Amino acid sequence: MSPDNVDLNLLRVLDVLMRERSVTRAADQLGRTQSAVSHSLSKLRIIFKDELFTRDGGLMRPTPRALELIGDLSDSLGKIRGVIGRYNVFDPATTERKFRVGLTDYHAMIFVPGLIREFSRQAPYATLNVIPANRAEAESADYFRQVDCTLTGASLKDDPNLTKTELGQDRILCAVWSGSQIARSPLGLEQYLSASHLQISADGLSEGLADGALKERGLRRKVVATISNYLVMPLALRGTDLITHCGDGIFQILDEANQITLLSPPIPIPSVSASLVVHRQMAADQGILWLRRLITELYHAAQISKNEAILATNVVA
Repeated sequence: MSPDNVDLNLLRVLDVLMRERSVTRAADQLGRTQSAVSHSLSKLRIIFKDELFTRDGGLMRPTPRALELIGDLSDSLGKIRGVIGRYNVFDPATTERKFRVGLTDYHAMIFVPGLIREFSRQAPYATLNVIPANRAEAESADYFRQVDCTLTGASLKDDPNLTKTELGQDRILCAVWSGSQIARSPLGLEQYLSASHLQISADGLSEGLADGALKERGLRRKVVATISNYLVMPLALRGTDLITHCGDGIFQILDEANQITLLSPPIPIPSVSASLVVHRQMAADQGILWLRRLITELYHAAQISKNEAILATNVVA
């Protein structure tokens, strides 16, 4: 088939299918019927001589050929969006657009309530979908095509297709149950190493920043259990002498009911950076520029609140 005979609207369908991974959601996003999107996918399969997507449970998984194609098309689609976007005025007060924001479990815990409130205030007719962005997701370049932007603390590989802006850093602290013996005095290295540790890891396998800092000194801690998210941390620590680690952003949400005491670690642990990441093909989109500004402003306000909470709270140093 000659390229001159190809309907370029099919490339838009491929782009949306790569983001949505669902014919139903893609049809909704495109304002078409499911049968029309399925018909377009059939044409794409003929043009590119590949299935492009395979079924995996309820999701459509892109084939290697599809990933190769979308990589080649990303620059072209991004330039087209940029040209059109320069002449379009985005108004959050009237848009009915659906936005997707990737957040790590840690950032979701401290950031989602304020984000939802301000998003709903500024864009009352729009929809906000929060998508997990833990280490496994953040290491996949394909992930960033499925979200509008991502707030993550993961160390990302240099990728020319990604635009990354560092917003700030959180100091790593130790967290223990307030009723434990450990909470009653500063935490020494011997006590730290002899204690049992709780690791917060989305995949149950990844080591934390503390482990890297300990390895540099030829030391190891004793991890006896892992949990997948920060929300259950207070319950997991309660009634135990376990130690875990978290960023100091948690100051914003802790109260006496959590029964958590934060301690300075006995060794220096690198801070965790918070970066706002967007795929280059969407960087010039006026709606995404608004969303990025909103997240940046909220993050900086949260940092101010965190610092005020730290000043008002006694951390056992």
